[in-house]
Amino acid sequence: MILLENLLFSVNTVLPLLIMMAVGFAARHFGLVNAQATKQINACVFRIFLPLLLTFNIIDTPRDAAVDVRTLIYALITTLFCFAVLFLIVPRLVKERRDRGVIIQCVARSNYAIFGIPLVNMMYPDADVSIAALMVAIVVPVFNVMSTIALMINGSDQKPDAKRILKGVVTNPLIIATVAGLVLWALGIKLPGVIDTPLRKLANISSPLALFVLGASLDFGKAKANAKLLTWSVLGRLVFVPGIFLTGAALVGIRDVALASLIAVYASPCSVSSYPMAQQMGGNDDLAGAQVVFTTTFSVITVFFWVLILRSLGLLM
Repeated sequence: MILLENLLFSVNTVLPLLIMMAVGFAARHFGLVNAQATKQINACVFRIFLPLLLTFNIIDTPRDAAVDVRTLIYALITTLFCFAVLFLIVPRLVKERRDRGVIIQCVARSNYAIFGIPLVNMMYPDADVSIAALMVAIVVPVFNVMSTIALMINGSDQKPDAKRILKGVVTNPLIIATVAGLVLWALGIKLPGVIDTPLRKLANISSPLALFVLGASLDFGKAKANAKLLTWSVLGRLVFVPGIFLTGAALVGIRDVALASLIAVYASPCSVSSYPMAQQMGGNDDLAGAQVVFTTTFSVITVFFWVLILRSLGLLM
């Protein structure tokens, strides 16, 4: 029964994402949107809708929740370590500069905003899952800052420059949204309802719209051309990263709800925002789009098996 619940969770979480992509793909196929329109919509997603979603994700983090410091520190250190290792390894293995930043952010950056809290709630419906909410304030800012740096350094053929990289980081809409969210959260500032309500409605369309545009932009021919890099990206995101860091979490004694939140950090597919970021910052957007599609698709299987393995070992009760 538990196995069936885990499988159904994976399917129910991932299938809606795939359907939204399929609708976008069909819209492009039937001529309802063209390449220029998808780029313009993608720019709006990156500069307006996703920043709003990120800000509200942070604002909504409980302020009075019990803090599991060990798990939060583990997530912070391992996420930074993952990026650091990829910064060293990927440039040595990948020839094209435009591919490097895209691969780094795919392997190191998960779709925690969509998978995190729902996964933990499904596994522990009657428990205190505040750790899953608090994790947003830890890993999401790191994901965005490090991905921005990865794309600024490796996202185009332009030679890396410290001043240009710093400017790219501080002017990135997702970084600005992260800072704004953290400031509002730390100060306990609540937006007036007349402002909060419409902005939340705009934030809520960010993920569906991003997935729709991704589907409309998808070219399976170009995905096939990137097959080797795509394969390693998918294995890195769904197999190697969770295999290494979930093992580490088990060894340091992290269990149950805290471990479930880490499954979402390490084992969920690459972030939906990876594609608009790559397109807006000069990365290989064809590869980035395929990474989102294929990691999302195969995560139906891999998330199920990670939960199964950890439960079989008695680490998830």
